[in-house]
Amino acid sequence: MSIWRERVKVEEFFLYFFQLSEIFLYSRVVEIYCIIIYICSFDQGSGDIMKIAICEDKASDSAKLCAYISNYCEQHCYDGQIVIFETGEALLDAFSSGAFDLIFLDIIMPGISGMDAARKIRETDRDCSLVFITVSEDYALDGFLVNAKGYVVKPLKQDVMGSVMHTLRRDFESNSRLIEIPLSGESIMISISDLLYAEVYDKKAIFHMKRGKLTARLPLDELEARLGGIPFLRCHRSYIINMNYVDDMRDNDFLMRNGDIVPMRINGRKEVRMAMAKFTAKSPLGVS
Repeated sequence: MSIWRERVKVEEFFLYFFQLSEIFLYSRVVEIYCIIIYICSFDQGSGDIMKIAICEDKASDSAKLCAYISNYCEQHCYDGQIVIFETGEALLDAFSSGAFDLIFLDIIMPGISGMDAARKIRETDRDCSLVFITVSEDYALDGFLVNAKGYVVKPLKQDVMGSVMHTLRRDFESNSRLIEIPLSGESIMISISDLLYAEVYDKKAIFHMKRGKLTARLPLDELEARLGGIPFLRCHRSYIINMNYVDDMRDNDFLMRNGDIVPMRINGRKEVRMAMAKFTAKSPLGVS
């Protein structure tokens, strides 16, 4: 739920309440109103709307999942748009790259399975977060191969889904974050989710974005501080990579999604490799 809609509801409630009851002092009503508005404002997040798809053939499970997600969004004054699909075919017919930020997929469904649907999705969209809904933990390896965020084991539970949504929301807001860079005498804002990697030589920074390159005057230490850690990794004295866009970690370098090769530093190579391995082998989001 957006903070604006929350304010409207709060305003309507207090107007109605104040008209019916004269025992409350006006100042006390205003005080309570301000507290509620402050709580909602404090937890409203980035303000971006998370586009969520649920692909589940059992109506009872999809309804429960939708209710749990909606409850989380309501409680945290967070915007989420939910679309429900009953089959993998229906999801793929409606899917296009960038259409959804998050997809919950039942693995076992008639026709196209959730895993097969995930493989098709990954052919055109590498950024959408995938979470599998399953009756068994045996599919964890298959989920890793399609870069799934994790899996949730049935029966679905509110507390587990709350934890899952909190983690996914944090990742979504982190990827939606903007940083400021100096460019041609002025400052511009770029989305860190569009940055594959950056290289800096003699304070000249080249930003390798999803669509082209940007050049700015920015020391690597300052850029590293602005990026704020994970998913970014300083793998070399002149390079910082976005680990979300690494296709392969080789002996001496990284193969990035756009085909570029980024070197790995010699001193501290073990630590770099361990950091990348830890990132790619994240534990499942939630298991009931």
